[in-house]
Amino acid sequence: MKLKKSLLFSIIAFALTVVVITCSLVIQNVGSVNQIFFPMVTAIVDSSDGMEEWERISFNAQKDMTYDSIFWRKEITNDANSAGNILMRVKDINGEIVVNEFQITPGKSAKLEGLKNGEKYFFEIKAAKGRFFINAT
Repeated sequence: MKLKKSLLFSIIAFALTVVVITCSLVIQNVGSVNQIFFPMVTAIVDSSDGMEEWERISFNAQKDMTYDSIFWRKEITNDANSAGNILMRVKDINGEIVVNEFQITPGKSAKLEGLKNGEKYFFEIKAAKGRFFINAT
């Protein structure tokens, strides 16, 4: 009887381990599944002579950004490979500033407080001359 319980426990533990490992590999390696649990969009900005005025940026060729999942961290990252610091701000669909201007140095992130799920936002940038890689997560 004790041997049967031990064997049953071992089989259940093994099956559970296989399921957990399989699920984590699927989430990590299948792009569409990964995008559900770890959403991220990217904007690449080329500034040939510097941006003195606010310019709207597009993430993944989309002019607006909607946080449509509970898994969004609502964070902006200036990639470490970017040319330098950037100034950003966020506006809503009515053109009202939702997040006032903030600076992000290369390799750093900024948390976007106050943004709500299901609403459209527009991101604007000011930057010096160079190429900038911006990720929204």
